[in-house]
Amino acid sequence: MAISACVEWSSLIGTGLGAVLGVGATLAGEHMRWRRTLRDNRLQDHRNLYAECLVSFRRAHEAMRLAADEEHPSPQARAARIRQVYQASGCDEARERLILTATDEVAAAIDASYASLRTIREVLAAGAGVPTPDYQAARQTHGETTAAARAVLRRHLGSLDI
Repeated sequence: MAISACVEWSSLIGTGLGAVLGVGATLAGEHMRWRRTLRDNRLQDHRNLYAECLVSFRRAHEAMRLAADEEHPSPQARAARIRQVYQASGCDEARERLILTATDEVAAAIDASYASLRTIREVLAAGAGVPTPDYQAARQTHGETTAAARAVLRRHLGSLDI
């Protein structure tokens, strides 16, 4: 009888231990899936923010160039039109959404590109045309700061993809 009771207890203990290990393994697997999903979502969110911001900068630049080439009744009307298309591009809003959650390095890189875009806006609004040296210099600076921002953004995305 003592052996029978020992066998019953060992079966009960084995079953309980198996249940605990099974539940633990399931919870560990679910936790790993949750962390992977969280990481993937975070990576995708950052990709979307970065792309949206850079595309809005590009959209603003192109719209300002087109507006500068339009016929305007006065220099003031030209400047107002250039500022209007800049505002309509959504680059201010896209930058703010990105800066809200960005690292210091990402924020600095985006701000440099943004500042150079605003310089283009002011150069065009002041009357410079696309073929002028002032515009070409501002465009060159914007191209360089945007390329540097892309490099920072790629590095940051790479660090999230671990």
